[in-house]
Amino acid sequence: MKRLLLFCLVNLLLGQGLFENAQQAPSNTYELSGNIKSSIQVDGDNDSLYLKGLNAQANLRIKAQKENIGYAFADIRFSSFNYSGEQVMDFMLREAYVDISFGGLNTRLGKQILPWGRADIYRSTDNITPQDMQYPYIDPDDMRMGNFLINSSLQIGNGLNIQGIWIPVYSPNLLPISAFDMPNGVQYRDITLPDREFKNSGAAIKMDLRTSEFDAAFSYLNAYSLQPGFASEMHILSSTLVTFNFFPQAWRQQVFGFDAAVNYNAWSIRCEGSYMLPENGISASYISNPESQWTLGIDRSWKALSVLFEYNGKFVSDYYELIEPLDPSLIMDYQLAFYNRLFFRQTEEYVHNIFIRIALSMFHNTFEIEVPFSYNLSTDEYLISTHIHLDLADALRLSMGMNMYHGDEGTLFNLLKPLYNGYYCELKLSF
Repeated sequence: MKRLLLFCLVNLLLGQGLFENAQQAPSNTYELSGNIKSSIQVDGDNDSLYLKGLNAQANLRIKAQKENIGYAFADIRFSSFNYSGEQVMDFMLREAYVDISFGGLNTRLGKQILPWGRADIYRSTDNITPQDMQYPYIDPDDMRMGNFLINSSLQIGNGLNIQGIWIPVYSPNLLPISAFDMPNGVQYRDITLPDREFKNSGAAIKMDLRTSEFDAAFSYLNAYSLQPGFASEMHILSSTLVTFNFFPQAWRQQVFGFDAAVNYNAWSIRCEGSYMLPENGISASYISNPESQWTLGIDRSWKALSVLFEYNGKFVSDYYELIEPLDPSLIMDYQLAFYNRLFFRQTEEYVHNIFIRIALSMFHNTFEIEVPFSYNLSTDEYLISTHIHLDLADALRLSMGMNMYHGDEGTLFNLLKPLYNGYYCELKLSF
């Protein structure tokens, strides 16, 4: 299947319009933009400044266009982040790609951030490019990272677009390992990426249909999962001393997806669904169970007030309840399976989530209050946030807010709340 998708992608690259000449007048332009922002994050439990973070960040975006067929974009981020007393200097080329367009054929080559899906929060078809979950970013968009892609799309008429993607190299999510309390005898090891061979590359295809009444898309992906599982290796040093290596482990998946959007009077309605199937079955605890997801979202605005409601459901196939073993030699395997289920969000056979966001914009959109709330009906976990934005001047914004995660013992939110709970203040200047 993956070779077939790559063959289709090559045909998109070579099939139509490569020998067409641009008939419009030459147009060479470039644009430089970006922002500089600094923030303070305070711990929500201990009120200790340095238990969260101090962040200074500069983002630079470059756009360039050549004639009428070439376009290039780059997004560069420089950041200095002090988290829990640890100083991190980071330079990241988030995106850098070049587009070429001939008629209805467009090909994009390079490092890209490519979100899929139409839902606002629960995007089960968004499986192309990874996210950085190591730190409590104020802007969720800062979590997104790029990956090298060959991304080609063909526009057929006014309503049909076919997109083919080849993912030569696997790039996983960066996980919040600091949330784990490593016991004695257990060491963390970074992920070992799959060899750079064609069989380890990924591919995806999507068909977008746009009409005057609705938009819809059907997609298929065959690639390594962005969310690796956790595995371990045991090392016997002596008859009385045993150590374990704890590390993320990549695994492949197939994802069949669907999403759609329609407007009804003043209401905007979106839905999304997917079926995920591990390529090699459930052969180890670091591999997710097959699962089906469905999402329905509705939003509407009343002048300055806007409301979004979203529901997400999940069915986990081949589910069984974990039972803590009495044999001490099996405890490590049990803990790995437990943590994998937390991060895969598969602690129950049926999982139901709701998300509500209420936003109020006043004074000609210079003052905004946003209150998001999410609740897992199956595990009794919830997140409540408050975000206040004030435009002090043109392109100068002050943001303040808080995030509060809550979950019972043995839930993901209980594990992550020391990392993500807290208050923040940020100043941002855009140019």
